[in-house]
Amino acid sequence: MNKISAIVASTFFFLVTAVEVFQIPGTFIPKEQSIGNIGVLLMNQYLIAFELLSIILVVGILGMMHISEDD
Repeated sequence: MNKISAIVASTFFFLVTAVEVFQIPGTFIPKEQSIGNIGVLLMNQYLIAFELLSIILVVGILGMMHISEDD
């Protein structure tokens, strides 16, 4: 992949991510501090943010493994 296509792809990814994150309604502070309610909120109201975070973490772990492998 050349440099220009990498810049375009990463810019597009960050723009789409920013648009999705800013469209999430509500606040990220739970109203009640119980584990059950936090789990329900993560799987209902904050599902998109939760899934985006999981994808970013998996990509980060795979990138770390790729960088650290011996040649």
